[in-house]
Amino acid sequence: MEDKVVIKDQTFEKLKPIKERFKNKNNKFSAQGYYKDKKVKIYEVFDKNQGSLREFVSKHEQLSLYFPNLVLYDEKYIVEEWLSGKTLRETIFNNLIDAEYVNELKKIIKLMWSINYNEKTFDYIDYIYKRLNKTNSFDLSKIPIRINHNDLSLDNILVSSEGLKIIDNEFLGCRTGWVLNYKNSFLSEELINQDYISDEIINELWKIRKEWSKHH
Repeated sequence: MEDKVVIKDQTFEKLKPIKERFKNKNNKFSAQGYYKDKKVKIYEVFDKNQGSLREFVSKHEQLSLYFPNLVLYDEKYIVEEWLSGKTLRETIFNNLIDAEYVNELKKIIKLMWSINYNEKTFDYIDYIYKRLNKTNSFDLSKIPIRINHNDLSLDNILVSSEGLKIIDNEFLGCRTGWVLNYKNSFLSEELINQDYISDEIINELWKIRKEWSKHH
């Protein structure tokens, strides 16, 4: 893999892999580099519509506050500002997360879900099934699509002087993957809503999610 990439006539050179290789664990290109003297992250998308969704988020008056600044994108790559700092996991003390951070995170997720965005973008549930060479047989057509990060672990949330910042946005989408947040231990009590999906289906989807995580 070359250490340069061209995005919208802009050439990014002297790139470095974020980990050992330019291909990440999802077999997608991922790198760090510089654009106009600012450090950036460059990553390959799963869905050509992810760039448009990322732009929508970056232009949203409220939601943009919680994401890195978008630099540019095309149908294959997204370039965003590189953020560094302490992750939410690193703030845990005595196995507890500061209640202020938990409340802010709930606010961010509810904000994502409240925003009307009608372009179906990156089917996360379908993706994890395919990675396991399985087929999703559940009918999820009655579940509304919502903007969702789809990988909102404690390692992907930074604590900054401006509040929480969400990083590692490769799985950002707008489909039905948001329902898996019902199984998120520190959010579940707030998000219980049986209007759209049964516990049985949620549990089965979560099994697939856990199985995929072992290979991820």
